[in-house]
Amino acid sequence: MIRLHVVYRSYGGTNTKDRPPFFSKQLALASLVRAAEAAGQPVELVFLNDGPIPAERLDLMRAAGEVVPRTRLGFRGSYHAGLALPLERGWPDEDLVWFGEDDYLYRPSALRDLVAAAETFPEASYLALYASIGDRPPEGGEQPDYAPVPARWRGSAPVAVNGHLWRRGLSTTWTFGVRMAALRQDRRILSLTDYTGLAGCDHAMCLLYQGLQPFPWALLGRDLRLAGPGAARRRAKRLVVVPLKAALNLWSYGRARRGRLLFAADPPLATHLETGHLALGTDWPAIAEDCAAWAAARGIPAAPPVGSPPATN
Repeated sequence: MIRLHVVYRSYGGTNTKDRPPFFSKQLALASLVRAAEAAGQPVELVFLNDGPIPAERLDLMRAAGEVVPRTRLGFRGSYHAGLALPLERGWPDEDLVWFGEDDYLYRPSALRDLVAAAETFPEASYLALYASIGDRPPEGGEQPDYAPVPARWRGSAPVAVNGHLWRRGLSTTWTFGVRMAALRQDRRILSLTDYTGLAGCDHAMCLLYQGLQPFPWALLGRDLRLAGPGAARRRAKRLVVVPLKAALNLWSYGRARRGRLLFAADPPLATHLETGHLALGTDWPAIAEDCAAWAAARGIPAAPPVGSPPATN
């Protein structure tokens, strides 16, 4: 049986993203803990916290797993510290690591099905609970121009795992699963793509480890001319990272024959808790309400009821 570790990156504050009415980080955390309890096997939970965490959330973390406190990491620092933690601990190559951010809501079966999918698709190095499938993002709509579908990418027929469909995915976010063997070998890919700019760097990461060209040459040429959308400062930032993006494109050619495979749940088994990015195919307000009831029945301070204003901590 595949052993699952979760590295959950959390920050005590919030940001200005447009959140659904049922959003709170306490609810997101409770949904992960519930999914771990329903996994059907022990799941190691490690909470990598950047700065102080509200007491109720911290109590739940301590009851569910190990808390690793850090300070002043910021998003990038937290991400890189999270990548390093499994390697520092020497987890075996055959283990599976789930890297989670603190603003995702999980269906109760999410982690159970994640492990089952890893066993069903031994050829998949990466797994996602929330992903783009070809030109179809998890929330619908169209891929933005910085997130192209390479001509060489191929989808796959759906396969039922525990009654839920999985298929080959195109890309996912910074919340993803990876086998330890691939994490060890792909560490540079997972780290370097973070420096290519916020827009689409997670998408680029997924393309690169699959051996696909992550950045259209035409867009790099545009950036060299300081053209394209955005104010002058934004265009200048894009210009600075053109050499890195070009180098990653060239790197992808060398990986074309040994690219990794990413398999994803379709529809997603988790969702990013941002109003415009809620995954299609699931009644997420109902999942949130059910999770809040699950937490209350166990004496866990619950998130605000569905329909209440977003949390501010």
